[in-house]
Amino acid sequence: MVTALVLLNTEKGRINEVAETLAGIPGITEVYSLAGVHDLAAIIRVDSNDALADVVTHRMLKVEGIR
Repeated sequence: MVTALVLLNTEKGRINEVAETLAGIPGITEVYSLAGVHDLAAIIRVDSNDALADVVTHRMLKVEGIR
């Protein structure tokens, strides 16, 4: 099992929308709102590094509203 914590920033006013979209992506098990430099933290749990790369590059980065 590979686990990653990804810190994200969103466009102004889109934190909830982005969080809900991320929570629906297979492999993303948890999404948290943060106070401070970053807006969200996403926890990814997958079977391999290749699966992790797929979630981040082919799914997460296509979510509208992520900066």
